[in-house]
Amino acid sequence: MKYHLKISKGHLDSLKNHLFPGDGLEAVSLAISGRSSKGDTFYVHKLIHIPYSQCERAHDLIKWSTSLIADQLPSLVRKNMAIFKVHSHPGGYSQFSEIDDKSDLEFFDSIYGWYDNEDLHGSLVMLPDGKIFGRIVTPELQFCKIDKISIAGRKLTIFQDNKLQFNSELNLRNAQTLGEGTQKLLKNLTIGVVGCSGTGSPVIEQLTRLGVGTLILIDPDKVELKNLNRIINSTKDDAEKKRYKVDVLKESILKMGFATKVVTYTSNLYDNVKAIKHLSNCDFVFGCMDSVDGRHLLNSISSYYLIPYIDVGIKILSDKKGGIEQICGTVHCITPEGSSLQTRGVYTHEMLRAANMLRADSVEYKKQKQSGYIVDVNVEAPAVISINMYASSLAVNEFLSRVHEIKVDDLSNYDVIRFSLTDYYLMNEKSNDPIDPLLIKNIGKGDIIPLLNMPEFSYVEKN
Repeated sequence: MKYHLKISKGHLDSLKNHLFPGDGLEAVSLAISGRSSKGDTFYVHKLIHIPYSQCERAHDLIKWSTSLIADQLPSLVRKNMAIFKVHSHPGGYSQFSEIDDKSDLEFFDSIYGWYDNEDLHGSLVMLPDGKIFGRIVTPELQFCKIDKISIAGRKLTIFQDNKLQFNSELNLRNAQTLGEGTQKLLKNLTIGVVGCSGTGSPVIEQLTRLGVGTLILIDPDKVELKNLNRIINSTKDDAEKKRYKVDVLKESILKMGFATKVVTYTSNLYDNVKAIKHLSNCDFVFGCMDSVDGRHLLNSISSYYLIPYIDVGIKILSDKKGGIEQICGTVHCITPEGSSLQTRGVYTHEMLRAANMLRADSVEYKKQKQSGYIVDVNVEAPAVISINMYASSLAVNEFLSRVHEIKVDDLSNYDVIRFSLTDYYLMNEKSNDPIDPLLIKNIGKGDIIPLLNMPEFSYVEKN
C-alpha cells in the first residue's frame, strides 16, 4: 500500500516555527490527523507543540515523556485520530537515524496500547528548508515509507518519490514553457472536475493537453442539442444517443494520446459517496457548476480533505430588449484554511437552504417558493462558448500559477479574479473576507461518520 499525508501551509509554517527556534537543537510536535476510510491517506487536523522546557534537547537527539499528552489521548482515541510524531533535524540529515528508530518504537508501542484497533500512525521529520519526509509505524512496529506528502496552500507543493514520467516528445512545448519539473508534477497530479459542460469541458481540455496524469470527471447529465454550442468534442450524434457528458469527454481524452487516466461518475455528488471519496484523493479540484449546494459541498470537501479548489462562475444578464446588459465572471481560489465561497458572499445561507430543499424535496420547494418563504435558485443561465472558454482559461492559468512560478510576487497571493466583457475589465483581488468558522473547525478531519458531518451521508457507515 502507498501512503499519502496532506498538510495545510498554515500548519506547515507553525511546525517550522516550533521545530526550528534558531538554537540548532531538535524539537518535537504531534500532528493530529484525520484518516481516509481506506487507511492510506492522512490529513493533518491540528498540532500539539511539545514545550522546549519539557524536553531534553540536543543537536541530534530529543527526549520527552508521553505523559505530557496523556490527558488528550482519551479524546484522540475516541475520535480515532491518527497521531504523527514530528521532529526536526537541524543539521539537515535527510533520513531517519538509529536514535529515531529506537524512539519511534518506544513511542508507538505506547500509542498502540491506547488504541483498541490496528489503524495506523506515523512519524515525520522536518529539515531546515521545510521539506518533510516520513513513515508509517504499524501495530507490529514495522516501518513503511510515506510515498507522498502534499502541502495545500496558495501554492501546491508535493514531496513524492517514484514519480511517473511524461512523454517528452508529446509534451515538448509544455516542458519548454513550464520546465521539466512542472511537467513531471502535472503528470503525477490527480485533478477532479465537477461539472463537465460549459466551463468544465474547456477546463478538462486544457488540463489534458497540459499533461495532467489523472482526471476525475463528475456530472450527472447527458448531452442535449442545446449543449452542443459549448461542450468541446460533443456531437449531434452524442445528443441523439443521449450519451453522458463525462463519457463523451472521456472518449475524446483517450483519443488525444496523452495517456491520461480518466475516472467518471454519472451522478450528483450528493448521491454518490464513492465519488466523494474518490474526489477526496485529488491534489486539486475545479468546480464548474452553478448550483449553490454543489459549490458548498465542494468547499466542504476542500476543507475536510485539504484540497485547493478553484470555482468558476459566469453571469450573463439580458437587457430584456434583445441585447446584453452585462457579461461577467469570477474565478475563486479556495485554500482550506482561508475564507469560503459563503463568507466571500458568493451565496448566502438562505440560498443554500433553498438549494438543499430543491434537491431533497422539489415539491416542498415549489410550495415555499410560491408562498415567498424561500428564494428562487432554480434558474438556468444562458451560455456561450467564447465566454466559457475565456473564464476557463483564466481558471486553468490560475491553477498553473499555483504549481509553477508564473506570477510576480504582488499577484501571487491574490484569491479572486473578476472580469467583465461588457465593461471590459480584468482584475485580481485579495480576499479579506473572514475564515469560515465551521470549515476551519473541521479542517483535515477526513472520513468521519457521517461523512462531512452531513446527515445525507450517514449511510456510508454501512458501505
